[in-house]
Amino acid sequence: MAFATVCGLFSAVLYTIANSFLRAVTDSDPIWVSTVKAVPTVVLVGPWLVLRYTQRQRIWPRGSIFVTLVLGALVGQLGGNVLFQYSLGVVGIAMGVSLTLGAIIVAGAILGRLFLNEVVTLRMAAALLLLIAAFVLLARGAPQAYDSVAGLGIGGIRPWSSVALGVGAALSAGSAYAVLGVVIRYGLSGRVTMTTTMFTVGLVGVISLGIASITRMGASGIAATSQYDLGMMLLAGICNTLAFLALTKALQLTTLVFVNALNATQATMAAVAGVLVFGEPLSPELVWGVGLTIAGLMLMQSGRRR
Repeated sequence: MAFATVCGLFSAVLYTIANSFLRAVTDSDPIWVSTVKAVPTVVLVGPWLVLRYTQRQRIWPRGSIFVTLVLGALVGQLGGNVLFQYSLGVVGIAMGVSLTLGAIIVAGAILGRLFLNEVVTLRMAAALLLLIAAFVLLARGAPQAYDSVAGLGIGGIRPWSSVALGVGAALSAGSAYAVLGVVIRYGLSGRVTMTTTMFTVGLVGVISLGIASITRMGASGIAATSQYDLGMMLLAGICNTLAFLALTKALQLTTLVFVNALNATQATMAAVAGVLVFGEPLSPELVWGVGLTIAGLMLMQSGRRR
């Protein structure tokens, strides 16, 4: 149990560090940031697939499962990573992470009920209400977060459409991640290995987002990326990959409820990072919104039937 706790907390810390690196490069194109972020997953996981291939093990699933995984990866990369990166540049890391985490759980519960026949208990329903209340509070505090991220002083003109887009992007990113989560849970039920899943998701991101980046920025725009920004993007990808591996190990050692309770601390860590590192405002809406998000996440997971 002690090692499982360490792995779970280590995963939450790494995810927070990865998101902090992403927050540091919000001036860069979100599609290009997401492209570079996907590279370490391919590089780190690729050798495992090569080893399995040399041992004559099956690597790729049958056609329909593989197509489903690729489509889920596209949703997760384009609708998840890109929109999440965009939201960081509008509402910041504290609010963006909380909104995204909450949306993952809400959308995941709905999709799980529709496509995986998962039972929604009374506790889970209560958790959904808490998370919706958190969304409302966080959305009320979004204008202050936007002012901080955009550097607006007194008398600055706040474009409300941009604030709404930032909040909507975080919620949409969470929903996209939930879609990918459902696809992964379906695929991992004896159909696809974790190694193949991670490699496929990363490779789909590198290819699809890479093409979009070249089309959007051109070779000259990509070459203009500073070494500092490129380093931040790569470090975010490395931390993200290691965090996922640590989370997977924790899930192998203890219960889903306990691991997700540990993982919910991301909301608090992101709020601390946003306020102390990036100077984001510690508004009452943020405090209560993060609190309700954590409560909803923990109640949601305790209400899942094994």
